[in-house]
Amino acid sequence: NDAPQNSFSKTTLGMAELIGENEKRRFRLEDGEFLRGFLSPDGLVFMMHHLGGDGKSLLYFIETFMRCLAGEETSMTCFAGEESFTERPAGEECAQVPFRNLTLENLPAKSKLPFFYEPLIKSWNRKWQKEKKIFGFREMEEAYAKFWKDHQTEVSFERYGENEISYLLTRAKESGVSLTAWLITNMIKDSGKTMDIGLAVDGRMDQNRSMGNQATGISVQYKYQKGKSFEANAKAVHGLMQKKLLDDRYRFFVIQFMGKLDDTLKDSLNLEHAGCFHGKTSAKLAQLLGYGDKVRDLSITNLTRADIPLQYGDYGIQEIIFIPPVVSYAKNVIGIVTAGDVMYVTRHVYR
Repeated sequence: NDAPQNSFSKTTLGMAELIGENEKRRFRLEDGEFLRGFLSPDGLVFMMHHLGGDGKSLLYFIETFMRCLAGEETSMTCFAGEESFTERPAGEECAQVPFRNLTLENLPAKSKLPFFYEPLIKSWNRKWQKEKKIFGFREMEEAYAKFWKDHQTEVSFERYGENEISYLLTRAKESGVSLTAWLITNMIKDSGKTMDIGLAVDGRMDQNRSMGNQATGISVQYKYQKGKSFEANAKAVHGLMQKKLLDDRYRFFVIQFMGKLDDTLKDSLNLEHAGCFHGKTSAKLAQLLGYGDKVRDLSITNLTRADIPLQYGDYGIQEIIFIPPVVSYAKNVIGIVTAGDVMYVTRHVYR
């Protein structure tokens, strides 16, 4: 967009009020609006559409923002094919950060779908052709207005200080599991049923620090076993996670599968969920993929320790809270991030 409508403004609203106000205002993608920033009494608040980037992208944007704010030279390097930047003389405009998305073309060779999925996807695409509809921004506007007329989100936080983080890490390490697996086990221990848990996964294969959505995801299903110790349950959860994280077929399955569905069919899934469109094919697929009545119990993104500096000249970052967006296919969306000696676990739900 030649004149992007990204914005930064000062406000008297706190973070909770900003969320309540802005969730009802869709990003004007057609006008190049992907990011909103606010100087709030609660600190700096940034909101970004997923077409602008994933959680890590937002961290890297904040790093660039803070460097520019402090007038520092930009010393980090971003890699995106032949594009890169290193330093800029103080006083000059901040360098453009390369943009990059995960696509079918840049996925690992070993991530290809098992052969039996290809005819399945072709079948869905063929069925969709009989009732295919191309959606525009008008339909997006209608769906957004209808959905948010009767919904609002709630955000809650758990803050862990240095001693609490140290305790959790020690217990997880002694049990031979990741901190994420330990936290998940704690979340599901009282559920009494098999829980469907989705996990967002960083898809960056070269550690690039570009803007753009390079997230993928996996899912695991597990029922907490009351007859076993907490540690044994955590090991089971950890094992299920590792099986998929270490296999590119599982790690990039969602990108491969969704990437081969007709684009308008993908649009229809969200519009089915919002109650603004109904089709025979799209309704069936929406139910199968979790956009219908049965959605995932938990959707978790752990940004782990924020890999950006916390000090920028006279400016510093004291704490970071990560609030992932509510999604059509999950009841409870959990965001986790650690900065300095503080970790926040955030729950974002809509009513």
